[in-house]
Amino acid sequence: MIDIDQYFCTNEQCKCYGLRSQGNLIKAGTYIKQGETKQMFKCKICGSRFSETRNTIFFNSHYDSATIGKIIRCIAEGNGVRATARILGLSKDAVNAVVLKAGQHADEMMCNLLRNLHLTECQMDELWNFINKKNAIRRGFGT
Repeated sequence: MIDIDQYFCTNEQCKCYGLRSQGNLIKAGTYIKQGETKQMFKCKICGSRFSETRNTIFFNSHYDSATIGKIIRCIAEGNGVRATARILGLSKDAVNAVVLKAGQHADEMMCNLLRNLHLTECQMDELWNFINKKNAIRRGFGT
């Protein structure tokens, strides 16, 4: 069951753009792509319609969500693009396209999250030091 409050209007001109749980969205039908049923939404404010996959790495993809998940998990486990392609029986170009799209999406998400933190320069410096320390420990160089 889809929780409609987890979605937001994707129309950048709408006053509810990017805001969840505003009560402005209604379900507006479904469609099937690659054997998966996808929900459509409609914004009651601006009237725009969009898919549940809009603004995700699954939007406009040639692969189903299970295949994309497998690609991301393989890469996260430390496999390279070519190795992931061999493991999953895909072309390296296809794997690379999914990884690049996932990276761009993650970059956009992090930028949005960090932009809304309203941190001082000192707090950002502390955050950066914390991340570097965690990375050093993970690589086996820290205490």
